[in-house]
This record gives sequence, C-alpha cells and structure tokens, in this order.
Amino acid sequence: MLMKKLKKSSSFRYNEEDERTLLEDILDFLKIFVIGTVLILLFINFIAHPVTVYGKSMDPTLKDGEIGFTNIIGTLLTEPERGEVVVVRMTDPDTQETSHWVKRIIGMPNETIECINEQIYINGEVLDESEYIDEDYKQSMIDQFGYFNMDFGPITLGEDEYFVMGDNRPYSKDSRDTSVGPVHKDQIFGKNVIVIFPLSEMGVK
Repeated sequence: MLMKKLKKSSSFRYNEEDERTLLEDILDFLKIFVIGTVLILLFINFIAHPVTVYGKSMDPTLKDGEIGFTNIIGTLLTEPERGEVVVVRMTDPDTQETSHWVKRIIGMPNETIECINEQIYINGEVLDESEYIDEDYKQSMIDQFGYFNMDFGPITLGEDEYFVMGDNRPYSKDSRDTSVGPVHKDQIFGKNVIVIFPLSEMGVK
C-alpha cells in the first residue's frame, strides 16, 4: 500500500515537472520571438531599410530586380557627399504617394551645374565621373540613342539642394526633369545600397 502511494506521488511530481518545463520552453520561445521582432523593427526603421531596384536608371551599377538594404543611420551621422548612391524619398504631386528612388548625388548645395556636349560641369569645371560611369556602357548608349548626357542648365542649387542623377542617363528621370528638380537633404532617406541578391552582385554600391 505504501509503495503504491509512493509511486503515485512520484508520478505526480514527474508530471508537474514536465508541465513546468513545457511552460518554461513556451515562455522562452515567446521572449526570443518578441526580442527578435523588436530588433528586426529597430534594424529596418533606424539602421537599414530593404530596397528593391526597379528599372534601368542606375544600370550598370544597380540592375533591375536587385535586392538589398540602404543605410538609414548614415544619413543622420554624416553629410551627403558628391558621388554617393542615395535612396531619395519622392512624393508624387498628383497622388501624394511616396516612393523611394535610387540615384547618385552629382551637384552639392550652392553649386552651379550644367551639361554641354556630354560633359557635366560644376561651377564651370568638368566633373570627373570615371569612378562610376562605365565608358563602354556610355558608348553603347550613345550608339543606341545618339547621346548619353543631354545638354541642360546652367542650374544653380540652393542652400539645402542636391542635384541627383541616375548612372544610366538616357533612362533616368531625375533632377534634370523640371517635375523632379533638386532634392533637399531631408528627402535623402538612405546612403548606399548593400546588394544581397543576386549573390553574384553582392556588395556595397
């Protein structure tokens, strides 16, 4: 009789421990899930934001369909620089819908920018774009369209204005278009694009 009672008591304790362990596992999972979700939200909203490239305006630097992240916190810690790839927040004047465009900073505040015979001039001096404009690609666009850079300007930028352009000039709608114009610093949403897909294109652009 005593043995039966001991067995029952032991079995009860065993079941109690099982239930406690299961409950602890569930609580641990929920903690990890909540912490993970918070970290992901912090990452997306304050550190980096996912970006998908649409269209040909940044070819061949960034191609249609490439996926990556843009550095959000960098816009708070450092000033925009000429030549940087940036993600710009644009608002459609008709629908008021906001979208993100990937462009490159070409002109800085208070500068005068113009294009004459395929050359970009900043304050009267030729801008060297060899670091990011592929000459072979540029020539292929000239062969196809008869031009790469169409003449524009001169345009003098204001105190807080940046002139942005796509690397694939014939295909890019950017600050050259009067419906777009120069962008302000608070429109620069992110700096650089870190491509993660496709793997063959992985890297910082």
